[in-house]
Amino acid sequence: MADVLCLGEILVDWVCTTHGAELEEAQSFTKAPGGAPANTAVGLARQGIKTGFIGRVSKDNFGHWLKSVLKEDNIDVRGVVEDPEAQTRMAYVVTMQNGDRKLAEFTKISCADALLQPSDLREEMFATASVLHFGSISLISNPAAEATKKAVELAKKHKMLISYDPNVRLALWPNAQACKETILNTLSLADLVKINEDELEFLTGSRTIEAAQALREAHNLPLLIVTLDLRGAMFFHTHGSKNVRGFQIDMVEATGAGDGFNSGVIGGLLKYLGKERNSAALAKASCRAILESLEIEQIEEIVQRANAIGAITCTKAGAIPALPTKDEVEAFLETVYVPTNV
Repeated sequence: MADVLCLGEILVDWVCTTHGAELEEAQSFTKAPGGAPANTAVGLARQGIKTGFIGRVSKDNFGHWLKSVLKEDNIDVRGVVEDPEAQTRMAYVVTMQNGDRKLAEFTKISCADALLQPSDLREEMFATASVLHFGSISLISNPAAEATKKAVELAKKHKMLISYDPNVRLALWPNAQACKETILNTLSLADLVKINEDELEFLTGSRTIEAAQALREAHNLPLLIVTLDLRGAMFFHTHGSKNVRGFQIDMVEATGAGDGFNSGVIGGLLKYLGKERNSAALAKASCRAILESLEIEQIEEIVQRANAIGAITCTKAGAIPALPTKDEVEAFLETVYVPTNV
């Protein structure tokens, strides 16, 4: 039985091997598994957390390979449906001269992840889990949008914590306004939301602390986290806010760092949620109420560990290949300078 369920897209990243080449100039690519919810699922599994994935894959060699990637990390794939009519979504990634990567293009027609049905959901998986994590890509169109909202309903029914990473990818949306409106209209579905500075500006028109605090209050979020790249993260909670500094590392590239960060936050919260879910108090307190009750110092500790996972991910190429194990995180925290938070 999984403690965390990650719902959404799993896809193939085709990464250009020539630095500085735009997509029209690219000649050579390497294949890698991707998709933000899938990355987060692997990050959780490597922290020793029982994790399940919910989504659709095509019933072809790509789909079989992606499903095998999840199985390699002992992720529960009972919620993965193989679709014989769909295609595997492809993302084409180019590497800039400075080493940063950017998503240049996606396939969009008859992609398996967008065809997830409400009837694909297995309620017994929700009945025993503590956290549901999803992103905004599954909200772009039906039937996946309906399935995502159904999953949220099941999570609320079973008093799970709901984690949402909007993960803005404008190339997949009809237009920027549709993306912004959909995300703003669905933030209140969640208990925990993680965005980056660019996404904060996209949603609010500002990158300020005041804008983040107003966003949290407007959508009644117990916890909003804004990641700041290697500078760390700022969190905004019912009991207050704090900046948690990042770590100095030798940067390779940042693919998957935000997803690794998500796995750190969710994993850190589980140690508090698990106590309640194993006690009679669960009948009275939802996971949301437990999150609201946490002290600033407890959340700070969780975010610091999440910063470490994100930083380690940046020291290797790729997303899933770079996500660290629990032992790697412990070794990192023991050997690096732990920053003083401000």
